[in-house]
Amino acid sequence: MPAVHPLPPRPNLEYERKEAKALIRRLRAGDLDALARAHVQHPGLDAATPSRARLADAQLVIAREYGFASWPRLVRYFGDVARHQFAHRQIHGGRDALDAHVRGVLADHRARRPWVARSLGAYLPQFYGNRADMIFAAPITEDDARLVVARSYGAPSWQVLLERAAGGLSASPWEPDPMRDVAAAMAASDLGELERIVAAYPGLLEPADQDVARCRTLIAMAVGQEKRYGMAAMRPVMDWLAAHGFDRQRELNFRLCGPFGVSVEEVRDLLDRGADPNWMPPNGIPVLEHALLRYWNGEAVDLVAARTTPRHALWIAAGLGDVDGVRRFLDHKGRPTAAAHRMRPDFDAAGPPGMPSQLDPDDDELLLEAFFVAMLNGRTAVLSDMAARGAPVNSLVYGAPILSIAVGNGMTAAVECLVRCGADLDLHGAHGESARDMARELFEQTPDDANRRRIVELCGMDPDVLLAEHNVRPAPTPSRLPMFEQALALAGDDAARLDQPDVRPENLLIGLLRVGGPPLHVLAESGRMDLPRFRRDLADRLRPASERVEPRKLPMRGDAQAAIEAAVSVAMERRSDDVHGIHLLRALTHDVREPVSCLLARYGVDAAALTEALTRWS
Repeated sequence: MPAVHPLPPRPNLEYERKEAKALIRRLRAGDLDALARAHVQHPGLDAATPSRARLADAQLVIAREYGFASWPRLVRYFGDVARHQFAHRQIHGGRDALDAHVRGVLADHRARRPWVARSLGAYLPQFYGNRADMIFAAPITEDDARLVVARSYGAPSWQVLLERAAGGLSASPWEPDPMRDVAAAMAASDLGELERIVAAYPGLLEPADQDVARCRTLIAMAVGQEKRYGMAAMRPVMDWLAAHGFDRQRELNFRLCGPFGVSVEEVRDLLDRGADPNWMPPNGIPVLEHALLRYWNGEAVDLVAARTTPRHALWIAAGLGDVDGVRRFLDHKGRPTAAAHRMRPDFDAAGPPGMPSQLDPDDDELLLEAFFVAMLNGRTAVLSDMAARGAPVNSLVYGAPILSIAVGNGMTAAVECLVRCGADLDLHGAHGESARDMARELFEQTPDDANRRRIVELCGMDPDVLLAEHNVRPAPTPSRLPMFEQALALAGDDAARLDQPDVRPENLLIGLLRVGGPPLHVLAESGRMDLPRFRRDLADRLRPASERVEPRKLPMRGDAQAAIEAAVSVAMERRSDDVHGIHLLRALTHDVREPVSCLLARYGVDAAALTEALTRWS
């Protein structure tokens, strides 16, 4: 197979079209380099008569140089890339998490796991549109895996993904968060203070992709404050923002496309404030279709549908609960007609992550897409009718049975309908768990959740019996995560630098904060800790984790050892497989009279809010 070169960091179809036109001119002129390229990628081209070369020949050469089977596939792939960037998926965990994701893709390909074949077939040019057997027959490189990870986040390349991961205001909790000051200035309609903040943080006027994804922009903040304080109170702020290039209408429209799990009240409020359900987003997918894939709330979707005209497609009719509309896309045997192939849901651009679509779906995939969208929107009449007509209720196309997806997301009505339609409660997906296993596990984690209790009953189990069995079962001993062990090591480093004979609770706190991650974020967000002042006062102790000396190992003082044991107990009580930093922070702050709690109180920590957050996290 001829060698291919990687796609540019920001693929541009117009650029490739110009390149094809330039290549055809060079071919017709007999340019030796152009003819050599054509010979490698397009042996069928008659080199003896280059003047007869057509534009399609040049396009094929360029497509194959990137690994595509044809120019139309390159065009379609580039269209995917442009459309998917609007998704603005949040990036969690930084570079380490992204690298781990890359390693996972490589391992899944070696293990021939079906779900990775879907991603490779959707995101890699050389596999674009291929079936699993062809994908597993060829090797992939680390760069291939990186492109797969980047595309799964909506980025066109690994380079752009890293730029997004590094971008955004206040990426570190240690840094001052200007958005808090912005919120206060807007609430007070203090334009002078708002201008001062923007002058100090000019990046606020040109938000990064990550800030847009997290709604951490000036206009997003203003629209949120408008809901709280009213349109009249926020008008001066909105006028100021408009003068600086921000578009309130676009922000309202953008929000109407939906976060996942939006409520009826939120949608109604946006519509009342002027959000346009007929707006066309940059990705070319109508607002209603975003709603069908993102709201997971049929009643909220109906508010949008009442004010717009849906496009005709099998999955749209299914998501709207239109049984007769769905039937019009099926033949007398319940199989999709040709019309059902013409417009499909683009999960990558508008839906939940991790669900790339096959380029050329078979009938079962088309049916499952519609079935899945009906489930997301609670359209049980459609589910029942499609199941009766042969829809694949036990398909593993998505790696997990659709019943397991309903159970995992607490979709009680859908679970009841699917069980009634013959979905297999004990069918195991690619990750091992069946719907029945998952229902039991989730109920045991949250036994007070009435929804989870009902799902357990629908899965044929007695919740009281499950709880009794759960309570007498010995809790497994959790393992200590690497970040937990690193925090303990850094606590010892802190104690050694202070010339202490042993490690104390305050050293454990310093160790946790030097590692960073969830404990640091919880203190900043939920505990409302003044981290910049804390960092200034303890700068010499809050060194980067890499600046660790290797002193002799110090023993734990009794109270520090007790905190570690309490962290393990918390993890065991919650039947967690791992003990981590949140468990330890909870153990260190359980008593407001203890040294760590007193230290944190000096920096503004709200003890009640912190305790609530730590309980929720652990």
